[in-house]
Amino acid sequence: MRKFALLCAMLACVCTAFAQKTLSGKIKDKSTNTPLAGATVSAGGKAIATTDQEGNFRIDCGKYNHITVSFVGYETTIVAVKNCDEALTVSLQSVSQEMGNVEITATSAQNKSILHQPASITKLGTTELKRGTGLFLDDAINGNVPGVTMNRRSISGGQQLNIRGYGNGARGTRGISSNFDGQGYKLYLNGIPVTDAEGITTFDDIDFSSIGNVEVVKGPAGTVYGLAIAGAVNLETIKPAKGKTTIGQDVLAGNYGLLRLTTHLGTSTDKSSVLLNYGHQYTDGAAYHNESTKDFVNFSGQFQPNDKQEINTYVGYSNSYDERMGELTLTQWANKDYSGNPEYIKRNAHSHVVTFRAGVGHTWHFS
Repeated sequence: MRKFALLCAMLACVCTAFAQKTLSGKIKDKSTNTPLAGATVSAGGKAIATTDQEGNFRIDCGKYNHITVSFVGYETTIVAVKNCDEALTVSLQSVSQEMGNVEITATSAQNKSILHQPASITKLGTTELKRGTGLFLDDAINGNVPGVTMNRRSISGGQQLNIRGYGNGARGTRGISSNFDGQGYKLYLNGIPVTDAEGITTFDDIDFSSIGNVEVVKGPAGTVYGLAIAGAVNLETIKPAKGKTTIGQDVLAGNYGLLRLTTHLGTSTDKSSVLLNYGHQYTDGAAYHNESTKDFVNFSGQFQPNDKQEINTYVGYSNSYDERMGELTLTQWANKDYSGNPEYIKRNAHSHVVTFRAGVGHTWHFS
């Protein structure tokens, strides 16, 4: 009889030991007192429960001393578990601050069906752009963007993009041949249009060493930007690090008398970002009558007067002078005679381009 009683007592202890208490709780918005459906309850770095439509949840009590409650748009809260018999009520405070800039870069799988590729977009970041000298942009474009080529009429002027075989200049509306000025694509700098109303795009006043991001939209997807059946290109200048002010002097020297001096000033705060560049560039050229001189100044600034508004500004000026040697004949090319066309040299053929551009972009966030 005693053995039977002892056995019953041991079974009761075992049942009590294996019985698991359940802790119930409710999660709601602190301001409106409304339940939050889909909030996550986690412990030890792992999610252990999710609230239902009424904001209720249940977890096994006794395993956790603390639980973490999180929900998108709300501050994460850590709650201590003290009494398993007492239901928890957790109120989350919404985050009023706006999220900062988020940059998303996606690479499509090579084997994905073409039906799932609505647009062809190529992005060049700091890594790709630094592979070049910063003197020109065509080395980065031609080496990293399939289906897109960039050419120059002279050493530092007359840049032109050709996207999927389309973009060569044609006779303009004023009867003047646009020559190397692009056609059929749109170019933007910090979201401000560089291409004018006639579709002519001039790059001469842009300091390519200050470009930190390039995005190329190829093909018909570019038409969302207007008359850009070939595509659209967006250039973004380098943004100085927040809370810092930098002043620098870059010197680039090379063969054929190349010398490029660039002075830059950058400063940034929580509400503003400013970049100012001045540059002088000179080279004798690789052939006779091929000298090139270029001076440029550009200013770009991003300002945030309040949480709802953003203002982008750009001001650029350039004065470039490039001597033109003319086209070589087949005989000259075969004999490695790079003296050029005598008629061009006799008439002192050259390209002298002076550009001034200013733009302001204003964004207002309504919600």
